[in-house]
Amino acid sequence: MSQDFNIEVVTSKSSLPTLKVNDYYLHSKYDPKKEAEQFVNNHFAENKVHILFGYGYGYFAKAFKDKCKENEHLLIIDPIYKEIESVITQEDFEIISDVNEKNIEMALGNLLKDLNLKVKVICSPNYDKFLSKEYKMVLKIVKEILSVKKIYLNTINYFAEMWQENYIRNIYHIFEDESLSVLENYYNMPVVIASGGPSLIKQIPLLKKMQNHVIIIAAGSTVNTLLHYNIEADFIVSVDGSLANFKHFENNIFENSHLIYSVKNHYDIKNQFKKSSFSFIPVFEPGVYEHIEQMTQKQLPTLLGGASVANYAFVIAQYISSGPIALIGQDLAYTNNQTHAKYNKYFANIDDDDKKIRGTFYTEGYNGDKVLTDLPFTSMKKDFENIVESINKKGRFFNCTEGGVKIKGFTQISFSDFGEFIDLSEEKNLNLVQKANTKTINDWENLCFRIQSEIQIYNEIEKLLNKGLVYLEGSLVKEKFTSNVLKGLEQVDKKIKKLFKTVSMNSILDPIIIDIINNYPSIKGETEQENYMRVYNQNSSLYKGLLNAIKLSKIYTKDLLEKVKKEKLGGV
Repeated sequence: MSQDFNIEVVTSKSSLPTLKVNDYYLHSKYDPKKEAEQFVNNHFAENKVHILFGYGYGYFAKAFKDKCKENEHLLIIDPIYKEIESVITQEDFEIISDVNEKNIEMALGNLLKDLNLKVKVICSPNYDKFLSKEYKMVLKIVKEILSVKKIYLNTINYFAEMWQENYIRNIYHIFEDESLSVLENYYNMPVVIASGGPSLIKQIPLLKKMQNHVIIIAAGSTVNTLLHYNIEADFIVSVDGSLANFKHFENNIFENSHLIYSVKNHYDIKNQFKKSSFSFIPVFEPGVYEHIEQMTQKQLPTLLGGASVANYAFVIAQYISSGPIALIGQDLAYTNNQTHAKYNKYFANIDDDDKKIRGTFYTEGYNGDKVLTDLPFTSMKKDFENIVESINKKGRFFNCTEGGVKIKGFTQISFSDFGEFIDLSEEKNLNLVQKANTKTINDWENLCFRIQSEIQIYNEIEKLLNKGLVYLEGSLVKEKFTSNVLKGLEQVDKKIKKLFKTVSMNSILDPIIIDIINNYPSIKGETEQENYMRVYNQNSSLYKGLLNAIKLSKIYTKDLLEKVKKEKLGGV
């Protein structure tokens, strides 16, 4: 920090030390401890994450910490902490002194793991007087983090059942297809990742010239733009489980492209591909790896990704090839007021009303100019930058979009300059043999047995949940949890927890768990009866939510069983 600070330790009227910075008192001149108690009583909010801007001598921080309960947290940010730490009595606090987006996002992200978006920012007295710029920066960063988290939370709530259905139905394809692990470090060739930004169109002529000499990976919906220009990608990456994503593929039969898909990709997309396909697990899918191995007898790689299919395409490019990698069409901006490249089914021109609805703003562009973007695009950009930062071999990554936002960590060169890495005299050979179906009748029968075992586990969980509801209903008579009820519920919960570890239901359970955590907070001063009703409603809502999730998962799993029997075992 370039700003100079005149820091003084001053003794208050109550003999406690206080701080003075650039003639501003950070605490009371009379009784800083009493002031802190009053300050916290005025600003403390139950069941929230508190962000305190300004540590000072620590009085406010200590008073907040003493008031926080188990589900309440305190994050302290102080840009001048390193300047003052030598003159104060230090307490055991973790303090962010290097104020930047990454540090705040990491610290706040750890406190919002349960997706509780209840956050309150409090500025210690006078800190906003001499650190106005930094305080405004913190407010802006926190607002952006919470906006992205809210989008993620809405996504979870909207797609939970869809993801569960895709996952279960995709077991059929995963069992039959290859694991992406067979392509790990398989190639040493240049890779071009084509994404669906507006700038893709101007790179099409050169891509057509290169297409027989580089590996082309298409990111999801980009396929229709490429097909319009008679370019069929070697690999098409798809991770989106929505019906809208399937619509990009439904009218096409891909004769030459290989699909690379995540386990929760829309299950019907696989049927549009004639050649071999490959599956993987996104790294943020707890419990899936073990379940997939149990069900399909395969080990799928877990890959880091992000908010966009293009993030996954980039990681996959590194996974399968050691050659240089170029991004094209990766605008992450509304270039020419367009959402996508032409012939993408999402293509649209945006007007001023659209810009307001999308919450657009300007940011640094590829060419050093200012370009129009929004929070979802910014989230994808950050994911690219985080992925690059986690990789050692950064010199082989090139952003050849020639438009859109500037993405840190990528070398910016023109697409024609990337051509210098390509040997046009050598035709590419993917060397992928279309394998005959090597699964035997016995293999499919064994899969059926494992599916039937899964259905039996669902039945057992269903019985236990109904038993738990009976215990809860019994407690209503006395409006309290008797020792027998508590013991019964404890046994039910213990058995359910054990059984849930043997199935994979994280996607469909997430909204239920988030609801239980966030919507039944303890209330200050609640009576014994109010406490009973809150806990009763919380547990009742949990069991009923889990019952619905089990019933849906059982339907999808029975459908999977019937599909295997009908298509592979002659309807047996």
